[in-house]
Amino acid sequence: MGYSGRYHAASLAAVFIALAVGILIGIGLADDVVSSASEELESSLRSDLKSAEDHADDLQTQLDRSNRFSSQIVPEVLNGRLAGRRVALVELGGSDDDLVASTRDAVESADGELAAVAEIALPPDEQAMVDDLPERYARIRRDPDALSRIGETVGRQLSGGGPVINALEPDLFARISGNLHGVDGIVLARIPGDIPPGDRDASATFEQGVIDGVAGSGADSAGVELAATDPTTLGPFIDAGMTTIDHLDLPAGQVGLVYALDGYAGNYGIKEEARSYLPDFGHGPTAP
Repeated sequence: MGYSGRYHAASLAAVFIALAVGILIGIGLADDVVSSASEELESSLRSDLKSAEDHADDLQTQLDRSNRFSSQIVPEVLNGRLAGRRVALVELGGSDDDLVASTRDAVESADGELAAVAEIALPPDEQAMVDDLPERYARIRRDPDALSRIGETVGRQLSGGGPVINALEPDLFARISGNLHGVDGIVLARIPGDIPPGDRDASATFEQGVIDGVAGSGADSAGVELAATDPTTLGPFIDAGMTTIDHLDLPAGQVGLVYALDGYAGNYGIKEEARSYLPDFGHGPTAP
């Protein structure tokens, strides 16, 4: 019995020693395998990085060429198309300096004038606007949809100004520079802001009224946003039947805006709602 116990103990010891030796040998082999795999992976990653850098350099070269081409061709495409025209940019609910700069670049490249930049305040001060309406519009005060009616009237009068615009200016605009008088083209942009939940319905009603008024005014107009704007803000403009440009900060967007203000209707840009990248130059209002 004692012999059997010593035999099993010795056998177990031999097994553990063999395992230990196997582990040590395995570790040595694994080190070699890992080292080899590491070297191969490092070499592969270096090759991939070099390929990616070369591809990025090629793309940058192409982009630089495209930008040079755009900077030379866009002024030629737009030259004189808005000559003598006065345009107003009206932002609903806020302001965006990049959008103002892109609008100005587009209009001035076509020899037009950005005659006014205005920001309509949202939420609207409904009571102040109702109180300040000119007497000839007093019937609106009794309209259950007064806020929508005021918005539509404002939208119709943004092109060239009017008595309601003049009377409501302190209540209507968060800021305005330039002059709406003599303006014959309207660029609209929605700048969503942090509106308290209790004011959102009134803001949406008034905003839609302004958009519908512009759309029905007969003035050349467009709803715009920048290429990076996400989610898009153009839905209400499209619903109202307005021309839209969703990439105003790109050369193609500036071309689209100028042609929109020259009567080329459509939804232009790079996003899902767009129907084409650029206007169909051969089928505009002056095409034969």
